[in-house]
Amino acid sequence: MSIVQIAKNPVLAKIVNPSREVVSKVSNLLSYSAESAPGWSGKSSFYDVLTGTFPAGFVHVISEELGRAGYTVQLIEAPAIQPLGPESPIVDEFGNDDPRYDYQMQVLKQVEKHRAGIVRVATGGGKSKVAKLIMARYNRMTLFLTTRGILLYQMKRQLDDNATETAVIGDGQMSFTRHVNLGMVQTLVQALEPTDVNKELRALVTSIHLNKAKDENTPRAVLLKQAQEIYERKTRKRDAIIKFLSLVEVVIGEEAHEAGGNSYYEILRHCKNAQIRIALTATPFMRSSAEDNMRLMAAFGPVLIDVPEKLLIDRGILAKPYFKLRSSASPKAMHRTSPFERAYKLAYVDGEEMTADILSDALLAKERKMPVLTLVLRKAHGDRLKKVFAENGLDFVFLRGEDDQATREKYLNRLVKGEIDGIIGTTILDVGVDVPAISLVQLAGGGKAEVALRQRVGRGLRAKKAGPNVTFVVDYTCNSNITLREHAQQREQIIRTTPGFAEGLLTDDEELPWHLFEENAEKAVA
Repeated sequence: MSIVQIAKNPVLAKIVNPSREVVSKVSNLLSYSAESAPGWSGKSSFYDVLTGTFPAGFVHVISEELGRAGYTVQLIEAPAIQPLGPESPIVDEFGNDDPRYDYQMQVLKQVEKHRAGIVRVATGGGKSKVAKLIMARYNRMTLFLTTRGILLYQMKRQLDDNATETAVIGDGQMSFTRHVNLGMVQTLVQALEPTDVNKELRALVTSIHLNKAKDENTPRAVLLKQAQEIYERKTRKRDAIIKFLSLVEVVIGEEAHEAGGNSYYEILRHCKNAQIRIALTATPFMRSSAEDNMRLMAAFGPVLIDVPEKLLIDRGILAKPYFKLRSSASPKAMHRTSPFERAYKLAYVDGEEMTADILSDALLAKERKMPVLTLVLRKAHGDRLKKVFAENGLDFVFLRGEDDQATREKYLNRLVKGEIDGIIGTTILDVGVDVPAISLVQLAGGGKAEVALRQRVGRGLRAKKAGPNVTFVVDYTCNSNITLREHAQQREQIIRTTPGFAEGLLTDDEELPWHLFEENAEKAVA
């Protein structure tokens, strides 16, 4: 039986003196389809034939594949870094003894065993706590990565409460610490992009041409001096970032599925000493591009543990969902073959028929003191629903993208206290929002993206502190249009194939079990 040796560090792996057969197997395994050009097949691979190297995140799948082919794989790597923190760190007031959350400590054990990989935790399973457990367990120089400012500052507040020293890279800040560094993916990727004087000169000239207020007669020598200064400033910043990344020992990517293309991959290839690299996400490998999905594994590794929706629902960590797919009557001006944009505007944004259905469910919820979260994709739609709700005695707030976190939390707290009937929100509420009070989620924006659907459903599935631990989810569409029906069918298929969701999917003839909340209505009358 042949032996294959793979030497690896946290970033790259290399097959030692591979045979032609091994090279072929590995290259094929790591290949993907890319945009083709004349004279090119459109196939690329993460395996570099010239150097015999590939991203270290693929070592696990390659070892398994070679093992199935009859090879014995020997890994050559440095000893694992040792955790410096307590074995069961306390990172919040709840501790680690609740058996319903035993998977959080299981994740920690998997991280210690494998060092790198993807942790798939369904929305509501406590990814932030898992991140804090890893930070506290290793107690080494850490980089927490996210694409959203709301998640960055949410984590910062939690760490501040634990008296953990933090530094922020992004949102106009750039500081480093030997403890926990909170970084914006976009900021780091931009800072790492190589530049030169000519590139900066071209950017200056373009800026002058586009900005009429600037003097187009600025001497070239002046522009060249400015370009040189910009180049030197950016280079100093890039060098500082690269040095910082080389010192990081632990990397945690929050909502890692959101960083597409080269983002995480580009950052993590500079983290040459980060043996511990963990991606936290509810939806790995769901991007449309095979290359993007493979880059996530290239940067972090394989899935280490999966905490699905059904487990969280069965344990009462998430509320039991009931799904109702409601198809509204067709607007008169919309036809079966109307193109998507026209159909969407007529049915969703301006449609009186769908608006009436959304209003009807919201009124039924108000009668039963059920807080409502109405999710839309377009501001015009949210504005219209708010107006209609108000005209019918419903007190809703519309949270927009420009609203800051303090404003969001203010109105979410008012909803929890029963001071308002509901909140209308756009995609800003897809992540970073925990509202245990929500009893009715209205999916009033359509769409077909699986990641977005799971995030939006997850907004209302937090375990309830009072009343039945149940959430109603109503998905609105207009099936008389071919495109809207196809999108609705895709959303339905996601629900049908998700254990924990499928059990609560109602048939066309079934109505939501409003009686579960009748006690709330009786108390309101009393």
